[in-house]
Amino acid sequence: MKRHYLVSLLLLALLPACASGQRPSDGPWFLPCPHWSLDVAAPRYMEAWVEDLEVKDDRGYWLQIPMGVVGEFAQTTGWPPPNRVGGSGGSTPSSAGLPMEVSLRWQSLAEPQTYTWHFIVPESLRQAMAKKEPTVWLGKPSQGCRSDITVGVAPGGRTIVWISGIALTPAIEVMRGKAEVEPLGPYQGFSKGKYRPMHEPARKYVEEHGIPYGSWDH
Repeated sequence: MKRHYLVSLLLLALLPACASGQRPSDGPWFLPCPHWSLDVAAPRYMEAWVEDLEVKDDRGYWLQIPMGVVGEFAQTTGWPPPNRVGGSGGSTPSSAGLPMEVSLRWQSLAEPQTYTWHFIVPESLRQAMAKKEPTVWLGKPSQGCRSDITVGVAPGGRTIVWISGIALTPAIEVMRGKAEVEPLGPYQGFSKGKYRPMHEPARKYVEEHGIPYGSWDH
């Protein structure tokens, strides 16, 4: 009876790992840098709204990351320099493996237009996210993780990806891309073509200065 009781306890302890499709040693918490974050930002006044953001991790699971309103860079024309990017955190999926693919759909409110972009996370980025780097924190030698992913989105569907970390500057540019126009429009057609409204300062800026298309191409 005692042996059967111990066996039952062992099976119960293993159930969570089996249910999630992973062995206990497969979790990201065994990596030197077990956590990562993903943030989306747009140039100043070029407001954007994320409808859907999903990430596939290295265990094959798709994770939906809540987002909505995006962050804002300090400048409007062109992408910011690497030393002005990242380290702000963003959404951190709980117990997720390293990202393999990212799917993003957002409203570019300044145009307005809806875009979709899907990209494969390069192996070099995943390797950089999984290791610690020497840095200086509060004046003392330390170890940091370059585990903050920032995706920049701009009118015209222009995109850019950086990776950074606290006390690890400048950010490293990983890739640039161009999203496709979503044929169904905002909210997959459920809003009947209606976009989210812009904030008044952004709306006035676009009316007076227009959209600097082309400045995010380089």
